[in-house]
Amino acid sequence: MPFETVENLSVDTIYILNEVIKKKNKKDYYESRRNLCLISSLLLLFGFFLLLTLDDIKTMVDPLTTFANILANPLYLFMIGLIAIMLLYHNYYQKKLKKEKDKFKSVRIEAIDYLNDSRNMNTQDQAVMIKKIMKEKHKINLYVKNS
Repeated sequence: MPFETVENLSVDTIYILNEVIKKKNKKDYYESRRNLCLISSLLLLFGFFLLLTLDDIKTMVDPLTTFANILANPLYLFMIGLIAIMLLYHNYYQKKLKKEKDKFKSVRIEAIDYLNDSRNMNTQDQAVMIKKIMKEKHKINLYVKNS
């Protein structure tokens, strides 16, 4: 339980805070995967151009000959395929990340509303401490809704 320093938290409060942490971790996961795919595809593209330049420096002037060499060499085709797959995965993770950002934002706003609600008298005393713990340990801002 990430809130061992806070006493007398209700089950609802713990559940909402754990949901915020889960959504943040999932968003971070998709963000790291997206970045990994983008970096991998850029490195593969750089390697492809480097290999193409070093291998076919004589025929680099003629674009048709270069294109024919690319089509004739299975290594080039394999690298182009890998670049395409990595860019497709980047696009996939970008879409997943957008969905997770929206879900995280809605859960975070729900948690902010819950902590600031005056009807939850048992959390009013501990709201400041909970927000501070979430900010320091998990880098989740529960102070304002617009970030």
